[in-house]
Amino acid sequence: MTEAPDDPREIEATNARASLFMEEGIRLLQSGNDADAALLYFDRALELRRRLPADVPMHAYGLAACWLNRAEALTRRGPAYHALALRAYDEALALLRPLPLGDDPRFSKRLAIAHQNRALVLAAQNPPATADAIAALVDAIAVLDNAKAMDAPERDYLLAVVWMNLANIQASEAKIVPDLAARESARRALALVKEHEHVDAAAAEAGLKARHVLCQVAGRRLSVQAKTETVMEDVHDATDLADDGLALVREWEGRGVNRFRNLASDLFRFGARVYACYQPHFLHEFLSEQLDPQGRQITSAD
Repeated sequence: MTEAPDDPREIEATNARASLFMEEGIRLLQSGNDADAALLYFDRALELRRRLPADVPMHAYGLAACWLNRAEALTRRGPAYHALALRAYDEALALLRPLPLGDDPRFSKRLAIAHQNRALVLAAQNPPATADAIAALVDAIAVLDNAKAMDAPERDYLLAVVWMNLANIQASEAKIVPDLAARESARRALALVKEHEHVDAAAAEAGLKARHVLCQVAGRRLSVQAKTETVMEDVHDATDLADDGLALVREWEGRGVNRFRNLASDLFRFGARVYACYQPHFLHEFLSEQLDPQGRQITSAD
C-alpha cells in the first residue's frame, strides 16, 4: 500500500488527481453510459483520498463524496447491489456527521443528501425498510432545518424534495394514519416551492410530485366516503390540486419544457375521474382546458 503523502504539494496533487477521477465518473453516470465504468473511477478516487490526512474537514468531505458517488453507481446497478450501496452511504455518513456543519454550507448539504439517498435505497428494497427510510428522511430534514448558512432558495428546494420523498413513502403504506402524515408532508413540500415553481423547473417538478401524492391520498379518501358536505370539501381540494398542477405543466410546456408529461397524465386521469363522479357539469370545461392551441392534450406523448 502506498504511504500517505505528507508534503502539502503532494497532498494537493493527490487530491487533484482524485478530483479528475471523480469528474470522469460523474460524467459517465450523467450520460447514462456505464455505471460499472463510473464505479471504477470512483474507486480510484476513493483509493487516493483515503491517503489524505483525515483530520482535515475538507479531506473528510471529499472522501465522503467518493463514498456517495460509489453508492449512487452501485444503486444504478440494481437491487442486487443495494446492500453495498447502503454500506457506502454508512461510510459517507460516518465521515460527514463529525464535520463542523456551521463552517461550510456544503457540509450540511452533503450530509442531508446522504441521509435522503440512503432512505431511497431502503425504500426500494423488497420488502422495503419503510421505518428506517422514514427515519433517514427525518434526519435529513433535521440537518436542513439547522443549515442556516445555506442559500435560502437552495435550502428550501432541498427541504421540499425531502418532504416530498417522505410523503411518497408514507403514502405507499396505503393506511389512514400514514396517509394523514403523507398529506402533511406533501403540503410542506408544496409550500416550500410554491414561490419558485413558476420560474425554476426543478422546483416545479417537486411541486408537481407533491400534488401527485396529495391526489393519491385524496383518491383513497374519496373511494371510501359517501357524498357528504365534508366529502365535497375534499372534492374541491382534489380538483384544485389537479387544475393547478395541469396549469403549471401547460405553463412549462409553453416554454418548451415537456418532461412533466407523465405527471400530467396521472393528474389528468385523476381530475377527470373526480369531476365525472362528483361534478360532471364541470367535466367538459376541465377536459377543454387540457388542450394546447392545436387541440392536442398536453398529456399525450409526442
